[in-house]
Amino acid sequence: MCVLVANIVRARIPSLFSDFTVQRDTNPDGYNANVKIWEDILCSAARDGFIAGRDGTVHRLSLETGPYLLQKLESSEWGRPLAINAVIVDQKVAGRVLTALEKYSSQVDRTLTTAMFGREAAATLGIDGDLGDKDLTILLKYLARDRKTIATDGKVVRIIGSTDDVSPISTEDRAIASLKSLIEDIERQLRALESQIAASRERSQKAVESKNRASALMALRSKKLAESVLAQRMDTLFQLEQVLSSIQQASDQVAMVRVMKDSAGVLRGLNAKVGSAEDVENALESLKEEMGKVEDLGSVISDAGQEVNVTDEHEIDEEFDALLRQKERAEEEEAVERTKQKLAELQTEKLGADGEEKSELSTGESQIIPTANCDPTSPKLNGASVILPSEGQSASSAKSNTASHNPRESSHAILES
Repeated sequence: MCVLVANIVRARIPSLFSDFTVQRDTNPDGYNANVKIWEDILCSAARDGFIAGRDGTVHRLSLETGPYLLQKLESSEWGRPLAINAVIVDQKVAGRVLTALEKYSSQVDRTLTTAMFGREAAATLGIDGDLGDKDLTILLKYLARDRKTIATDGKVVRIIGSTDDVSPISTEDRAIASLKSLIEDIERQLRALESQIAASRERSQKAVESKNRASALMALRSKKLAESVLAQRMDTLFQLEQVLSSIQQASDQVAMVRVMKDSAGVLRGLNAKVGSAEDVENALESLKEEMGKVEDLGSVISDAGQEVNVTDEHEIDEEFDALLRQKERAEEEEAVERTKQKLAELQTEKLGADGEEKSELSTGESQIIPTANCDPTSPKLNGASVILPSEGQSASSAKSNTASHNPRESSHAILES
């Protein structure tokens, strides 16, 4: 038992030997972990032959349960495992065997003798040699009864494919298994004959080196006889392989025909749902008619939408023109306001420069002040002049002079002292 638990963390061992079945509901993670560890331990023990039966026979795929197994698993430090009955082993081994046998695709490949199946299973599980009779019987029974993945009669095994019917072993299955078994026997004979020929050739060479003519001739006769038998066996093997290939081809054709029949039935059912050619033509005509109605309705809706769009565009243009007029009026009002402000500024500057104006007026000449520096946006001062009266000249005469200078009174301004 020490060998079985050598690779397990020591802190885990007390839990493995306790009655951890009570943790199934309270601590499912711990429970599943313990079960998994025990599965690995028991599978390794069976595969490596650590636990033999009562009679000393080693079984690679099965363990004898009951008090005998508990006695074998007992530890001097931890005692007997109290929850070993919660551990299941068989599905793990069977699953690995089935996964390895999935490589067989045709009926010929999936049909084997029980001995051939046992060798395949042993190789998959990493077991040297063949499975024991008890192990093979248990495995076949489990796969056929519980998993329903094989059919067997005790001598022939047929692996059931995903598209195969679950049917018992037939005469065809027995013939295929017998033919494959015979091919295996001939292949073993060929390997033995080749070894015999090689050994005879080596003996003859040694006899020639030792100048033993009788031994050399005997070895050569034995070699010739083995070569003759080898040629015959090779011809037989070639014929058997041809027969097996023909059977496999016929089996594939049967499967192909079955698939074609099933496909024809499916197409027949679908065609029945579709109806006759006349029904299809009527359906197409109805479809075209309805599609035409849809196009007509779409045209009516499109025309109505265009009328609505035209009305909307007219209203939008009117609203845009109103906005432009409103903007122009605002600009005119702003220009008038700026002109008023400029006139007020000019009059203020004139009053502030009174001393200078009196000096200029004493000369008796009128001054013409161009208004070019005024606000050019002013419609009344643009291009006009302002005439200042000279000394002794009244405001009225100055006004008249201004009028004579520029007859358009609306286009100039008179500033009086």
